[in-house]
Amino acid sequence: MFTLSSRGLYGLTAVLELGLRADTGPIQIKEIAAAHGIPQHYLEQILVALKKGGLVQSFRGNQGGYALNGRADQLRVYDVLACLEGELEVAPGVSGASRLGFYMTNIQKAIYRELDITIADLMQQYQESQQAFNYSI
Repeated sequence: MFTLSSRGLYGLTAVLELGLRADTGPIQIKEIAAAHGIPQHYLEQILVALKKGGLVQSFRGNQGGYALNGRADQLRVYDVLACLEGELEVAPGVSGASRLGFYMTNIQKAIYRELDITIADLMQQYQESQQAFNYSI
């Protein structure tokens, strides 16, 4: 069954944060962890995996931290999740020979379509969702 672990959710949260704050330079792990209630040690492991996957880069020193490795409009949500979760499957083991194989394939395609957006698209969706709740009387 298709589920995202905390690893995938935290990783995507961190990447979204890096994208939203790209103009401020590298962001330290402790800032992301504190802002989102993510255990710092766990986030370190996640960001190391994303770095090994070539999706983020790290900078050493007092002003060091993490940043996206490239532009947000070139990095897909799917790339982040696949790096952290491995192959994303709706129903592992259900083959095309199964009576429901065609349906599982349709679900898989729908999920891939939703995950095939860029981090820039996700950033825009996030910002629009925040504006929808930001009104004054």
